[in-house]
Amino acid sequence: MNSSPNSSRNSIDILEELQLIAAQNLEKLDVSKYFEVVRELGKGTYGKVDLVVHKIRGTKMALKFLKKKTTKLKSFLREYSISLYLSPCPFIINMYGIAIETHEYYVFAEEYALAGDLFDIIPPQVGLPETVAKRCVHQVAMALDYLQCKKLVHRDIKPENILIFDVECRKVKLSDFGMTRCAGSPVRRVSGTIPYTAPELCDNSRQDSFCVDHSTDVWAFGVLLFCMLTGNFPWEKAMPNDTFYEEFVRWQRRRTATVPSQWRRFTADCLQMFRKLLCIEQERRCSVKEVFSYINQCWMLDTENGNSSSEGFMSSTPRLDISSSSSEEKVLVDRLKQQSLSPACVASKGSIMMDTHYSSTSSNSSPSSTGDYDRANRENNERGRILVATPIEICV
Repeated sequence: MNSSPNSSRNSIDILEELQLIAAQNLEKLDVSKYFEVVRELGKGTYGKVDLVVHKIRGTKMALKFLKKKTTKLKSFLREYSISLYLSPCPFIINMYGIAIETHEYYVFAEEYALAGDLFDIIPPQVGLPETVAKRCVHQVAMALDYLQCKKLVHRDIKPENILIFDVECRKVKLSDFGMTRCAGSPVRRVSGTIPYTAPELCDNSRQDSFCVDHSTDVWAFGVLLFCMLTGNFPWEKAMPNDTFYEEFVRWQRRRTATVPSQWRRFTADCLQMFRKLLCIEQERRCSVKEVFSYINQCWMLDTENGNSSSEGFMSSTPRLDISSSSSEEKVLVDRLKQQSLSPACVASKGSIMMDTHYSSTSSNSSPSSTGDYDRANRENNERGRILVATPIEICV
């Protein structure tokens, strides 16, 4: 992994060029002229996501509509360009190179798959089978490692933003880059917290701005892993007034040898992994790649619900070389320059962006760019959920 300043500068330059090209090619079009809307997949304060079929190609896509009233053009272009820039990674949602605007919305197209997102399949208070969780963890870690290679920080890791192709998580992809920023970029502190928020971002006594760091993704990744394995949050917020978090901090800092009650279901190896991912001091937090050292270890003490060890897991899912060379990035920019982003032109030219690989868009993609934590209504899913903002339910 190239961590040189030149690599970081190169990523910024390419992203700026992609945003400029997208802005120059942004067309005001009638969506119904080029797309047949199948159904609405989700909606929120940010806008909505529709499942559509491209009328010329017959390709199923997910169109993300961002309200102009609440979304600046700069923010739309940044999210679209970052998504496009990262999409060559097999563990990140693919983009179709279509960015348009209507009177009310900014719109871009991305992959769609039937399975929805990770939020949909985590059984409340039970969690996923260990083998399924490991498949998902492995692929999400690969995606985050790819982001780190590109000097980018996702900043909104949660189940809603992990898209799945099947309920066994044989193929998953990271999505929703509305909050993604370059590492080291100064950003304003967002008010309010969610269980995935790292402790250094929960402290309101700190200054209003901070620099984006990969360690915040690592923390959220650790919380996500806990949620996948248990079907519960480890705490409501990583702050001293949260009893479950304080209990974890005392154990984490070895002030007590007693493992917190909600962590006693994990093996010693798994607890060691959590210690590294959820280190309170962000400068001591490990990288997401650390999880690869534990994939072949048993994580759960009980084997009910299929939570058994995944012997030989890594041998069946070899690591991939997903680092992109600068020449590949140049090709991406050059090809984008040569095409119009109009759906009709994309279809007629057979653009590389019109890939036939399918992924899924979140049934209810949270409005990441606004930091809104409210879930949009899932009309066809009436079963009880645990991954909600309040109240939080933790099995002890």
